Amino acid sequence: MIPSFITLSPATAVPLIAITGFIDGIHPCAIAILVFFIAFLLTLQRSFKKIFALGMVYVFVIFLTYLAIGVGLLSGIMFFGQHHFFAKVGSWLLILLGLFNLRDIFLPQLKLGIKLPRVSNDKIRELLSTATFPTVAIAAFLVGLCSVPCSGGIYAAITALLASQTSFFTGFLYLLLYNFMFVLPLIIILAISTNPYTLVKLGDWQQRNKKSQKIIMGVAMIILGAGILIFIV
Repeated sequence: MIPSFITLSPATAVPLIAITGFIDGIHPCAIAILVFFIAFLLTLQRSFKKIFALGMVYVFVIFLTYLAIGVGLLSGIMFFGQHHFFAKVGSWLLILLGLFNLRDIFLPQLKLGIKLPRVSNDKIRELLSTATFPTVAIAAFLVGLCSVPCSGGIYAAITALLASQTSFFTGFLYLLLYNFMFVLPLIIILAISTNPYTLVKLGDWQQRNKKSQKIIMGVAMIILGAGILIFIV
């Protein structure tokens, strides 16, 4: 077994948590739904204030949902006490999910991909199309839950790592940072999408670059998982 020789000090943890949270936040699942949602509101000719308010409800509920998942996972790992074991499991899971992302690109004939379920995807779009605060909140909650298999590999590994090297309170603070960075891409998209032309271009770019996004995410997951295994746990 390779011994750990890098401790998770604040100087190491803050950039690691911030960067991985942001990378996790650019997965196609939640971003595609937000682009669809804003485009729909623009077709209804809602005011920027209304679009921004509904969009922030969507983003905030995803933030709370992911934070709750992380806190539950952190608590569970700390309760069982096998911190390093779970960190290693999370790291190997991260590498496996990274390989799944790459397999979707290079071996698409194997139908074992991890993505937002079609049934939930249709339900989320149906809820968003009503454009009310309660339905947007419910849709965002479903996005948060259903996107965990799609993008939660990084989150699981980071949470297990925090459980292995921090106290619960410190880990919770790091989870706040992680989840803020996770929703930051959505906030940026929401801020720039008030221009219909920009929104159309953003949607086109997202469709054109789905493969690139998956490759980047897959490689990042593998490198991060391997790095945690080799240098930290």
